[in-house]
Amino acid sequence: MTRARFEVVSAPASLPAAPLPQPSGGAGVVATAMLLFAALGFSCWLADGQLRGLLSGLDDQALGQASRTIEELVNRQREQLVSEVKVLADDNRIRATVLAPKFDEATVQDVLEDLRKSSGATLLAVLDGSGKVEAVTGAVGLRQVDLSSSAAVKAAFERPTSDIWTLPDQVQIIGIAPIRSGDQTPALLVKGLALGKSQLATVDAALGVSGAVFIGDRIAASSSQNVEIDEALRSAGRLADGSGELAIGGRGYRVKLGRAGEGATAARLAWLVPRHRAADRARPLLFLVWCPVPLGALLMLLLLVNSRRTNGGHL
Repeated sequence: MTRARFEVVSAPASLPAAPLPQPSGGAGVVATAMLLFAALGFSCWLADGQLRGLLSGLDDQALGQASRTIEELVNRQREQLVSEVKVLADDNRIRATVLAPKFDEATVQDVLEDLRKSSGATLLAVLDGSGKVEAVTGAVGLRQVDLSSSAAVKAAFERPTSDIWTLPDQVQIIGIAPIRSGDQTPALLVKGLALGKSQLATVDAALGVSGAVFIGDRIAASSSQNVEIDEALRSAGRLADGSGELAIGGRGYRVKLGRAGEGATAARLAWLVPRHRAADRARPLLFLVWCPVPLGALLMLLLLVNSRRTNGGHL
């Protein structure tokens, strides 16, 4: 009987396990996210600059409005002075004393003083036929001053006119009218109102813009009662005409300077507002402008954490 032959057959060697697929592109996603975050920050920075530029524009707009307002106010006062001085030049009290055969300065002075107080003027003066001041009240420094070279004085021999005079200690808005005797003009009458605190305070109350009148480097009048603002205005007076910025005590200001009249020696008007004075009202907008940055940073952090977990602790 034949026995069956057994053979030991060895099991085939096990094949190596296929590697598990690893997520790919994690580093690229993170790099892309970082670029997007950088673009977001840059966009917010640009938007912030645009908003701050808008705030500066509002400052300049307020300064320009202040300049236009004072100009309109002064022009109305000039028109009013022309009408009033024309009436005063025909007043019998003026004519009787000024056109008397012998000019009595003391008598004319007393008449001018009474009329100045009753009319609310800050200056009344009589000029002779050559343009020399013969009697004045309200500006003693004008006594005996020759004003014949003034364009307004020359024009006043023909018709009533007005001007802005810068005196050593004050600025006067004046009206001039001829005092006629037949077809002759032997004298002129000048009536003035000071350009000073009252007009500046009107603009300040309406627009919130502080102002000052400068004669040379000295403040002749100011609308402010604040020491810090006064210091800023004094610094502004040393700047050239036009718009500019200055910093006093760690605070920035926007300023605008111009002339109160024609000529290089005319008084200057300075207007001043705190830099970005509307920033408090725009603060919610500034918050909204920069709000996407922390949100983007949070999303970036979540992306990094998720990428590390997905890749087994490796990006």
